[in-house]
Amino acid sequence: MMKAFGILLFAATLASSQSGMKEVVYEVDGTAKYVNLTLTNPQGGKEQNQVKLPFELKFYAKGGQFVYLSAQKGIRGNVHVLIRCSGAVLQEASADAPYGIATAEGKLPE
Repeated sequence: MMKAFGILLFAATLASSQSGMKEVVYEVDGTAKYVNLTLTNPQGGKEQNQVKLPFELKFYAKGGQFVYLSAQKGIRGNVHVLIRCSGAVLQEASADAPYGIATAEGKLPE
C-alpha cells in the first residue's frame, strides 16, 4: 500500500512540474474601502470589478503567461496591489493620491 502511494505521489509531482502551472495570487489592500479593479483572469482575459478591501484571488496559470492587476481608489485612503507567483513577489505598487491607480504586471517564470 505504501509503495503504491509513493508511486502515485511521484507521478502527481512529475505531472505538475511537466504542466508548467504556477500558483498566482493577486492581493489588494489599503485604507480605501472600495477600489475599481482591472485584472487578467485565470483564462488570460481582462476583467473589471468594484471590490471591497481587502481582496485576494488565487489561481493557477501556465509559466510564461502575462498577469496584470490594477486598482483605482476614490478620493480618500490608499491602495496597495501585489502579485505573487509560487509564493515569491512578482511585482507590487501603491497609490495614495486622490483617484490614484496602483498597477502591477509581469510575465510568469517558465
